[in-house]
Amino acid sequence: MAVNVYNPMVVQSDRTVLLEVDNPRYQEARDALARFAELEKSPEHIHTYRLSPLSLWNAAASGLTADSIVAALTQFSKYDVPGNITA
Repeated sequence: MAVNVYNPMVVQSDRTVLLEVDNPRYQEARDALARFAELEKSPEHIHTYRLSPLSLWNAAASGLTADSIVAALTQFSKYDVPGNITA
């Protein structure tokens, strides 16, 4: 398992993504995530996003590919992206 403690995102197998607000890469990760995930909760320190069928459909309709979504998740994730997410 690769670990990059400087990245702001944790991708979970239940299709939720946790995003640390106090991370220097927060804004860049938030902008990437907003293109294909829905914001569910935004308390002070950790925001929760969800990869839903609708958010992924909207991303595809706007021209994003599955590969570009997986690349963004991988780029900003602290840990390896779960296999069921990449599939």
